[in-house]
Amino acid sequence: MAAFEGFQRGTKLLPVPSPMLGSLLAELDDIAELKCCLRMLWHAAQVAGAPKWVDESTLTDDDVLTRALGSPDAIRAGLRAAVARGVLVEAGGRYLVHTPENARAVAQATLVSADATPRHEDVPTEARTDETPNIFALYEANIGLLTPMVADQLRDAEQTYPVEWIEAAIREATKSNARSWRYISAVLDRWAVKGRGDTSNKSSRSNSKSGEPGRHSETLTAAEYVERFGVPVPRVRD
Repeated sequence: MAAFEGFQRGTKLLPVPSPMLGSLLAELDDIAELKCCLRMLWHAAQVAGAPKWVDESTLTDDDVLTRALGSPDAIRAGLRAAVARGVLVEAGGRYLVHTPENARAVAQATLVSADATPRHEDVPTEARTDETPNIFALYEANIGLLTPMVADQLRDAEQTYPVEWIEAAIREATKSNARSWRYISAVLDRWAVKGRGDTSNKSSRSNSKSGEPGRHSETLTAAEYVERFGVPVPRVRD
């Protein structure tokens, strides 16, 4: 085993809750749980803002944890043990360090997720299929955990744009690896002003050679945009 050369000058220091180096250290007899907790603290410190969610995939794909524990299954087991002990909290495949504030964030996110998913019987019979889309589920599956604010923004968007646009904008954000509501909203605003490809209209389908999308049949002037949406035309960056 190679000797560790010590912490070099300028090494970044991370906050660690004192119980991790005290009472919890005495209780954590599962090395996988301990390593997952410590690496979770590292990842949480890299997240801007609050709450500092960390995706399970971030941890299972983490090279350090994989080298330390050997497999994604071992990492998942360590995370489950940490949640069971109460060191971490989890909702929708995302983890937070267990604090009162983070526990409330998890409770809120769980309630919003349950409220946003419609009951099957609420879908009209003639429209009900196994493929019936739901923008809340689509957002959570592709962008991230729903928060109350994002859920409200999605509901507002449903009143402003066709559902198909919202679904397409979410997929565009995923494809562009720009997973945020801000990006999705900007895409919708751009389409409202410039139009978007309409695959239902043969004349506006993309050119297979050029790859350029067609124009939506309904594009809006500035005056029409204000009349329809009640707000000035947003500045659009191509």
